[in-house]
Amino acid sequence: MAPAVVGSVLVRPDSDRVRIRVPVSRRAPFEVTETEREITLRIYDAVGDVNWIRYGAADTLVRAIAWSQPATREVTLTVTLARPVWGYRVRWDRDDLLLEIRRPPAIDRDHPLQGRLIAVDPGHPPAGATGPTGLREAEANLAIAEALKPLLEADGARVLLTRTADVPLDLWPRVDLAERADADILVSIHNNALPDGVNPFTNSGSSVYYNQPRSIALARAVQDALVRRFGVRDLGIGRGDLALVRPTWMPSVLTEGLFMILPEQEAALRSPEGSQRYAEAVREGLRRFLRERAEGSP
Repeated sequence: MAPAVVGSVLVRPDSDRVRIRVPVSRRAPFEVTETEREITLRIYDAVGDVNWIRYGAADTLVRAIAWSQPATREVTLTVTLARPVWGYRVRWDRDDLLLEIRRPPAIDRDHPLQGRLIAVDPGHPPAGATGPTGLREAEANLAIAEALKPLLEADGARVLLTRTADVPLDLWPRVDLAERADADILVSIHNNALPDGVNPFTNSGSSVYYNQPRSIALARAVQDALVRRFGVRDLGIGRGDLALVRPTWMPSVLTEGLFMILPEQEAALRSPEGSQRYAEAVREGLRRFLRERAEGSP
């Protein structure tokens, strides 16, 4: 089969995103990767015939777009941004590839949560860990989310809970709810366990997971706050192939704050005081991340 032909590129700035339309003679495999201030679209089994890149009206987000043919059947488009990547989407629109780059929100450094929409996901049910006295992780996660909501609202944020009752909810509806609402950040609340045969007293601690590079700073900020608030071992942050941190439209993290199977940590999660401390740590991490991402921050 002849390679797909990639044609001239059209850029359209909108109020909340920049749309980049890439015509392709037929649908072909593609990949999107990101660095701090670049998004790269690779189209495989394709050759380039990019005579024009039309930027449209002047825009403050997209600095430049470059294209190249690094291999016989690979076309690369690299978008350089004026600010760090906040999010993007890519999809086929007939035979055009449509890359939508999300415009970072305007953040007040002194009141970083003001006006932000934060999606909070109380992880599980179904499944989840169970503590030694029977506390289910789903219950503990929901109590933390319910404590977090008024804290964020007091700072001027809007909060979207993916669930408000102890009922099973699959993973995709949680992600879909946050994406459809255009949440600025997604935080999934969890607590941890270990498989049989692993000593929890020497292997437990706090950890936070991310998937997309833009979420690394958010994961570190929340992790630091959890460790400081609870005085537990710092297991560090990690990249995980987890449904709740895969979305590309927003920064997203998944917390594993405490270990349900340790009696004293289960007891903390049973208490309103423990839920409140966990919630305060997440709020502290969100504040720090947003403050660092405020326009003009060093």
